[in-house]
Amino acid sequence: MRSNVILSLLLIALVVITPVSSAQENSAPGTQVRTLLVNELDNGANIQDAANQVSQIVINEGLYFDAAGTAYLSDNQDSFESVVSLLNENATGFELAIAGFTQFPDQASQIITITVLMFPESASEIYNIALQMQVISEDDALLAVINAGVDPSTLTATAAGGTGNTFSPLGVGTGAAGAGGGDTTISAN
Repeated sequence: MRSNVILSLLLIALVVITPVSSAQENSAPGTQVRTLLVNELDNGANIQDAANQVSQIVINEGLYFDAAGTAYLSDNQDSFESVVSLLNENATGFELAIAGFTQFPDQASQIITITVLMFPESASEIYNIALQMQVISEDDALLAVINAGVDPSTLTATAAGGTGNTFSPLGVGTGAAGAGGGDTTISAN
């Protein structure tokens, strides 16, 4: 009887632990990098030393990112280290992008690409916050997202806090002079 209770408890513990470990394996690269950073900080490192150590480990061991992502991070190691240092207080892609644009507005393109590499599911939010903060042109922001390996057709645009709208091709809409698909210019006829 006692062995059945112990066996049942072990089975329950295994069932509870399995989803947690699966969730950790499937988490965003940024979350995994943040875990490394927090571990370094918990071991007594200051933020700059921890960010340097973590960025080196991720690049040298090729952790969490595909080969193209790792190559980009290696080519932009100083920017990557700067973004890693912001992970301690910014746990999501949206928060990280805002902190990055605030701290390093002259590195907006690298901030977008690195943040999207770290949090690919937040690509539209990162793209939109860059445009709303006016730290980069729309074309340059789009190129930075593409550098992170995101298909631009998957992005949604938001206008000053509106809900997401998919991109419309240029020339569609008011004053498009016959481009079709929504020209609302009043005819003189």
